[in-house]
Amino acid sequence: MTLRVNNVEQVASEGLDMRTHATGNSGCSTVLNYGGGRQTVAMCVLIARGILPRPDVIVMADTDRENPSTWEYLEQHVKPFLAKHDLAVEIAPHSLATVDLYSGNGDLLLPVFTDTGKLRTYCSNEWKRRVVDRYLRSKGIKGGTRWIGFAFDEKRRWAGMHGKTEGKWATICPLVDLMINTAACLKIIEAAGLPQPHHSACWMCPHKRNAEWRFIRDNYPEHWQQAIAMDKEVRENDAKGGVFLHHDRVPLAEANIDVDESEGKIQQCTLGVCFV
Repeated sequence: MTLRVNNVEQVASEGLDMRTHATGNSGCSTVLNYGGGRQTVAMCVLIARGILPRPDVIVMADTDRENPSTWEYLEQHVKPFLAKHDLAVEIAPHSLATVDLYSGNGDLLLPVFTDTGKLRTYCSNEWKRRVVDRYLRSKGIKGGTRWIGFAFDEKRRWAGMHGKTEGKWATICPLVDLMINTAACLKIIEAAGLPQPHHSACWMCPHKRNAEWRFIRDNYPEHWQQAIAMDKEVRENDAKGGVFLHHDRVPLAEANIDVDESEGKIQQCTLGVCFV
């Protein structure tokens, strides 16, 4: 069953009908992959309100490079909110990752821009999905339903994974089944009395728009300098020297991040495991 959500009250009155579908594999563990952005925060509100069923685990992967604002929001707002409903976010540590910036064969995992195109995104899989899987296995959870917080208007991200089963895991995007778009997520968060979270992403992620780069530079100068250093490092380690964190394909320190790019120039990760 799908519902077109026009407002929060409609979600509250009609959302209960999709509990069974959202749960996926009945009798197995249901895991909400918390990313710290507006979509998964909205899902936490829906869970607290009883519109979505309670998952067995809410888990967030620590990439060791997450925007500080994501951790601040989690500590100041999400944890106290969930605690009122006997819920908590568990953290899968970065120590569970087996690789960091480079794979075992030396390939760079970041989706950097090159002189001729762009590298694929492998960091999400290595730093998030596999880390969460290892964390869950350490708790004795080896299968069930994995909830990902893609909104209905993010079809490019969820189309290849929503409702699909891989091994012992089924992937479900509850916001898609409820037809809740990103704008509705913002209304759900506002109605819960919570401030809006900033975008969740690593502080050096090449998928950033200029506004997000400015946010890091202006609010977290230490991480801005770390991003500049990493941009230089990966270029020095590249055989051709032609890889960049910024989409203009110039050193990050030289990029004009004070000018907003045209709509659609930068796109989000299509791999679908940078939990939102």
